[in-house]
Amino acid sequence: MRGFLAVASFACLLAACATRTAAVDQRLILPEGSARYELADHQAFVFPVPAGNAAPGFPGAFEPRELPPTTLCASFVVDVTGVVRHVRLLRDPGCADPGVQPQLGATVVAAVSEWHYQPAMFCTYPDADTRNRDWNGNGCAGAVEEAMPVAVTLAYAFTFEVRNGRQRVGAARRAD
Repeated sequence: MRGFLAVASFACLLAACATRTAAVDQRLILPEGSARYELADHQAFVFPVPAGNAAPGFPGAFEPRELPPTTLCASFVVDVTGVVRHVRLLRDPGCADPGVQPQLGATVVAAVSEWHYQPAMFCTYPDADTRNRDWNGNGCAGAVEEAMPVAVTLAYAFTFEVRNGRQRVGAARRAD
């Protein structure tokens, strides 16, 4: 029995080594030169909330059996209604030249262009105590004097990878 378990374990390890994978990872990046707004103690900011946004996949005609991790970055505006506008590929540190994999770049732009969000909001409360009591980070909650949708610029980095001809798409978001 011990010999069978050893062989079965070895076969599982060998199968794991032979797994073919490809990945798309995404993370939020802060665009260079972006402005920051300092909130008053009676204000709150609600980040835009993604509404079921699918990560870009590999194009149907993508043929390479191997692709080392390749990160493409895109910047876009989420307008006051939550619609994505002005999608463009970035040439930032840590991002591949978009011209290196034009098929992947086109896929990123197409996917992100279809994304939707609940818009970002500035919430203004009568005072700091009210804000601290009522705001829960989920929209403008409680005794809000003003809930103002605002446009924001976001940027994501998508990392594509193919191993042994197999494509896998995954997504993770990171705020910088």
